[in-house]
Amino acid sequence: MIKNIPLLEVDEVKITLIMDNTIDLFMTGNEIVHRFDSSKSPLTKDDGFSALIAEHGFSTMIQVKNGNKQATVLLDAGMSPNGILHNMNSLGIDINDIQAIIISHGHVDHTMGLPSLVEKLESHKIPLICHPDAFLGRKLIMPGGYEVNVSAPKLTASQQEKIVFINTVDPTLLGDDMILVSGEIARTTDFETGFPIHYTKHKGQWENDPAVKDDQCVIVNVRGKGLVVITGCCHSGLINTIHYAQTLTNSQKVYAVLGGFHLTGGIFEKIIPATITELQKINPTYLMPGHCTGWSAIHQIAQSMPKAFIPNNVGTTLVF
Repeated sequence: MIKNIPLLEVDEVKITLIMDNTIDLFMTGNEIVHRFDSSKSPLTKDDGFSALIAEHGFSTMIQVKNGNKQATVLLDAGMSPNGILHNMNSLGIDINDIQAIIISHGHVDHTMGLPSLVEKLESHKIPLICHPDAFLGRKLIMPGGYEVNVSAPKLTASQQEKIVFINTVDPTLLGDDMILVSGEIARTTDFETGFPIHYTKHKGQWENDPAVKDDQCVIVNVRGKGLVVITGCCHSGLINTIHYAQTLTNSQKVYAVLGGFHLTGGIFEKIIPATITELQKINPTYLMPGHCTGWSAIHQIAQSMPKAFIPNNVGTTLVF
């Protein structure tokens, strides 16, 4: 197992939730949790949609600062072709500030906005970090036998010219070594056993792939605070993911964990108690579960760890 990645501590990290499943334009924040200021934007945009929209998808912008060094990366691209572009516009985000794009895993709810995003990029050769499996065919075979296509979209030749694919199973350091992409996550717990109805197409053949091996997270180490772990869907398991971040960085202190924890639905709700028990042992200062975490898990986490819990909301910026 890879250990002791030289991830630099940062003075500050800002994490802006561009897309997620939940929206409340009037949710209040505090000195750490900055909510969307609805007074500075019309509630309805020219396209007829709300200033911010939510969908069953995930995308977040991560900005880090260490002294005079700064870096900005995008993790995931949402479920719809133009949803993240709509929200970026409302949030005043300049697409061309993005220095790298990270794909947490190759499912449609994290990748469908990628072609439109890349099309808008003015700069060429932006790194796109993903697992080698991320753009393979993917599907779910539901208990009733019907199939759901969850494959990532294909990029056109002209779109591919604007990016540089970094396909790797290994960890990747970005932004002057201030941001760490985990790469393939080690599976060590006995209760996080994967997604049994998931299939991946390898060499023309569909294979059962409960592990969703391309699942990865992003890690930042805040000076004097500890690790901030940002997840897409956590198909590798939330506890596996946090433990792997600790192993990679040789740092046990976890300051914040946010993103999708994949604890929704009948397959995963049974592991909510074990997950919360292990979370309480890790004892992060902040938790913001969203996307695929599910109503039941979010509420149980809020009840079990009320001081750490932050309600999820599109347009939120966390400042650590």
